[in-house]
Amino acid sequence: MIDKNLLNPFNTDPAMELPHKPQDIPLWTEYCYFHGHDPVIDTGISLHMGREPYDSQIWRATLAIYMPGGEDLLVVKTSGRNGHNRGGGAGPLRVTCVEPFRLWTVEFDGSVQYTTRAKNMAAAHPDSISEPAKLFLRFEGAAPMWDLHQFMEGQPWASGHWEQICRVTGEITYRDKTYPINGGGVRDHSHGPRDYGPVLSNFWTNMHFPSGAAIMAQTVRMEDVEIRNGYIFRNDGSPLEIVEVVEIPFVATLDTPPASVEKDPLMDDSIRNFTIVIKTKSGMERIECELIHSVATTYISPNDELLGTDFTQLENGQPRATQLTESVCRFHWNGEVGIGNRERIARISTLK
Repeated sequence: MIDKNLLNPFNTDPAMELPHKPQDIPLWTEYCYFHGHDPVIDTGISLHMGREPYDSQIWRATLAIYMPGGEDLLVVKTSGRNGHNRGGGAGPLRVTCVEPFRLWTVEFDGSVQYTTRAKNMAAAHPDSISEPAKLFLRFEGAAPMWDLHQFMEGQPWASGHWEQICRVTGEITYRDKTYPINGGGVRDHSHGPRDYGPVLSNFWTNMHFPSGAAIMAQTVRMEDVEIRNGYIFRNDGSPLEIVEVVEIPFVATLDTPPASVEKDPLMDDSIRNFTIVIKTKSGMERIECELIHSVATTYISPNDELLGTDFTQLENGQPRATQLTESVCRFHWNGEVGIGNRERIARISTLK
C-alpha cells in the first residue's frame, strides 16, 4: 500500500473523487475510464462511462471484455439512471469509489455481444445475438494519483482530470467460465464541458511492473495546442517524479494524409511494437512496448460514442469523427516485464 504522504502529491480534494454536482453548462459531463488486464489469464476490460450532457442523471457506458488470444471481444453499450452517491450506474454496470485515491470497484451483470478485433476495427458494431457476462473488479491505487489541473485550462474535453495506475484484481465470468484476475491497469476521472471535435489525436500509455514501479507517458494534440507529459513512480519510498517524454510513437497531425494510418494497431508492426524514451533524474530510460489486444470506439462531436469504427460518419457530415483504440500492452523496462494500456486517437479520415 502506498504511503499516505505519497498518495496525493497535488493535494487534490478527496471529495472530487465522488460524483459531482451537475453544472448548468453546455456539454457538461462527468467521466470515468477503467482499463485492466491479467497477462497470465490474458483477459481484462476497457470501460468508458460518463453522464449524458443532455440529461446528467443518465450514465452511458461502452464496455469491452478482452478474450484470450488477441482476436475475440465481448462488447456492450448501455445506459441507465442508477448512479449513486459514490459513483455512476448505467443499467447492469456500476462503478463505486470505495476510498478516494485508494480503491474503486467495477461491477457488471448483464448481456454482451461477441465480435472480433478485425470486425471492430473495420466498421461500427451491428446489433447481434447477446450472451451473459459478469464481472467484479477492484482497482487499487498502485501509484500516486496524477492531476492534470495545470494543463486543463481551455481544453475542449474536460476542465478537470486526474488519473491513477492501479493493481487490478477480481474475476470475470463469460461462457460458463470464471477467470480470476490479478493484473494491472489504470483509471481516470474528469469533469467539465466535453467536445470531441477539436481533439485531433493522442498517445497515452500507463504501465505497472512487478516491483510496484509505474510509468505514464502521453501526448494529446488538439487542432491548436499540444499536451505532452509523463511521470515515474519507483515504489522505493521516493515521491512521484515528473519526467520529460523524449521519444514516443507516431501521433497524427493536421498534415497526416488521408487513408494513411492502419486502422488496426496490431496489423502494422511499426504501430504494434514501439519505443518510449523518458528523461528522469537517473538519465534517459528506454521502454520497449508491444500491443497484444485492442478495441475501438468511434467518437463523434460533440459528445457521443459508438462501438467499433464507423467510417460512415465521414459521409454523415462528421469529418472530425475519431477512432479511439484502447490496447492491452506489454512493457519491457529495467529488466522487468509490465502490463498496461496504450490509447490512440486518430481521425477516421486518416485511417486506411
